[in-house]
Amino acid sequence: MCSDFVKQQEALESAVDELLASCDSDKDRQMILQQFAALEAKLVCIKDAVERKAAAYDVLLEHSRSRAAARVTLAHVHKRLKDELTAQELCDLQSDLDRARSDLVDLETHHLEMDALLTEAGITVRHRDTENVTDVKDDVEKLLSAVESDEKKLKLCLRVLNLNFLLSGASNNLNEMSAVYLDDVAALGTAVKVSCLYMLSFVGNVWF
Repeated sequence: MCSDFVKQQEALESAVDELLASCDSDKDRQMILQQFAALEAKLVCIKDAVERKAAAYDVLLEHSRSRAAARVTLAHVHKRLKDELTAQELCDLQSDLDRARSDLVDLETHHLEMDALLTEAGITVRHRDTENVTDVKDDVEKLLSAVESDEKKLKLCLRVLNLNFLLSGASNNLNEMSAVYLDDVAALGTAVKVSCLYMLSFVGNVWF
């Protein structure tokens, strides 16, 4: 769009040059130059305003994309938390949340710069459905709070997974100990039977 302004300015300059070349009166020539200066000043103001709005729009668009990406990540984590996950899968989800938090913190850090650009460009961000003014900073803070909440859930899931692993190991150890104990009991029972038979045989020999 700025290139259009440049073309318009060049066309205006060319038209003024033609008028000046065909003008014989110094008074008329001075009037044309004054009008051209006023038009050129207005054109420069419009160009600057458009450039400010374009720059603010680009920053706002990138900001919006980052927040949208964070929402997608949170929705994915919420969905996956309903499944039975492995330790590696939990670590992968944690990595996703780490990236989302990093992006959101970066947005929060540069919020004042973006707010200044929007103010300078005269842009007000409104909610698409309600037409209410959108508090971008508040939105980022809510997303960061959601990330923190999901991180707590992930840590709890990982602790439960580790606890189940420890309990499973303890259960296996108890089963092994039980098997060894039963083998010892069986061996002891066999030894007792042999001893009893031996004693009976001995007593019988003595008796007769």
